[in-house]
Amino acid sequence: MIKPVEIIPLGGLGQFGMNCSLLKYGKDMIMIDCGMAFPRGYQRSIPGVSLMIPDLSALNKIPAKVKGIILTHGHEDHIGALAYVLENINVPVYGSPLTLGLAKSRLEERDVLSRSKLVEIKSGNKFTIGPFSIEPVLIDHSFPDSFSFAVTLPAGTVIWTGDFKLEEESPDHDASAEKILSAYGDAGVLALFSDSTNSCSPGFSPPENSIREPLRELFRKAEKRIVISAFASSIKRIQFIMELAAEFDRIVIPVGRSMIRNINIAHQLNYLSVPAGILRSLKEAPSIDPERMVILASGSQGEPLSALTRLSNEQVKEIHIDKGDTIILSTKKIPGNENSINWVINQFYRHDAIVYDCDNSVVHASGHAYSEELGKMIRLVRPRFFIPIHGDFRQLKTHASLAESRGIAEERISVIENGDHLQINQDGFKIIDRLDLNCRFIDEEFLDEVNEIVLRERRHLSLRGLIIAILRLDSMTGIQVGDPELTFRGFIDQADYMDIAAEAKRKITEIVKKTSLAEKRDIESFNETLRIEIRKVFRKRTGKKPMVIPFTVEV
Repeated sequence: MIKPVEIIPLGGLGQFGMNCSLLKYGKDMIMIDCGMAFPRGYQRSIPGVSLMIPDLSALNKIPAKVKGIILTHGHEDHIGALAYVLENINVPVYGSPLTLGLAKSRLEERDVLSRSKLVEIKSGNKFTIGPFSIEPVLIDHSFPDSFSFAVTLPAGTVIWTGDFKLEEESPDHDASAEKILSAYGDAGVLALFSDSTNSCSPGFSPPENSIREPLRELFRKAEKRIVISAFASSIKRIQFIMELAAEFDRIVIPVGRSMIRNINIAHQLNYLSVPAGILRSLKEAPSIDPERMVILASGSQGEPLSALTRLSNEQVKEIHIDKGDTIILSTKKIPGNENSINWVINQFYRHDAIVYDCDNSVVHASGHAYSEELGKMIRLVRPRFFIPIHGDFRQLKTHASLAESRGIAEERISVIENGDHLQINQDGFKIIDRLDLNCRFIDEEFLDEVNEIVLRERRHLSLRGLIIAILRLDSMTGIQVGDPELTFRGFIDQADYMDIAAEAKRKITEIVKKTSLAEKRDIESFNETLRIEIRKVFRKRTGKKPMVIPFTVEV
């Protein structure tokens, strides 16, 4: 019996980043990508949270088993959660040599590499995972060796574009992908799952090499130090920068752990050509003339601990931003990160640097298809059903409208979001379930997950502050020894509220007097009573509910 194809997105639909979906047939599943996302909106206010990854608890709610993970390419929003996923499920991972090369370093950090099975794949070489017959199709993107996937099942073939563009004007463009996809279209495609990131942008996306001349002009104009920031996994962009540095007799100094790591990996795997003698380490920076220096920094989205942010704050001791330095942000501003990026830009302006970004210069070319390329993908594949993926809800809906304008009937288009369980067969589609998904939050400084209790405490501390109360009791009699001590952190200025502190101390003394010695011996219960009563005092007087931590010390 031919079963329907099922898709359950765990991330990337209705949001930017954290791309991760499950493709299910019967009792078998494959995972397509497992990426991370940066916190956005209210999430940025959670102290110490630097990354978000998909909620894998959904795997316990689906009566099927993941047989393998296939990776479209190596950008962090597609592979950044892989190490955390492999801690929970031990399955083979399939990707290009560069994608797997970048993933390996993340797996080493989490100590899961030794038990992971990584399988290199190449365009056109089909492979199988259970009932899934998969053909990787080399597709244009800002990351070398990016793949779309044609997945054939008894129910039909689905095309998963991954991130893509159709760079017909680029000298690196390989038209074979269009021929392969068109051949699948001729044979019949059940469903097309297509990248929606730039569905709101009309026309055709500019090719990656379109920024070469604008960047060359900025290098030509620069009289002093150049600081240029790009995504650390944008290997093609990094290659441009290396070539321009060599052309203008400059030295490249990578700054930021991910930038240094990715340059080394891409160079070792022959995806990045590094001119002889051009790379130097950060510790060598003080001995290099600023006029010959190109600082290649990660952190283009204004992440608080990133290399670019630290450079703007003068927190990199080897490099000091001076008047006339050239700062180039060669990336798009990811929605939700605008305030952080603008803050970093303003910091550079405080140093009298000259700043170029995508708002005032041609310093970035998107790796995602614009509307005309999306329409061309639809014409090539001619799917029976169309499902937009990768984008916020506006982008998904816009892409759906585009598909309808290109001849796909409205009833054959499904706009789904994270957690929707979509079932497709030749007769139609329907959402059969909706999973309640939550993000998992990662503290990158510790490379570990932050559970909900810790998140709640961090939010509480950041919004309401902390009061520490120390009480000394005679170990024999239980009588109070000396006055209680109160310490405020992030709540109110203790010096300005001495009367409230005095009232709280009186309340503590009152509780001690009316509590029996036996009750005081139960320290945990006694401290809980103190916590509640102290908090009542401050809530009544200030309207705030600080976190209160009492310590009872026997002397």
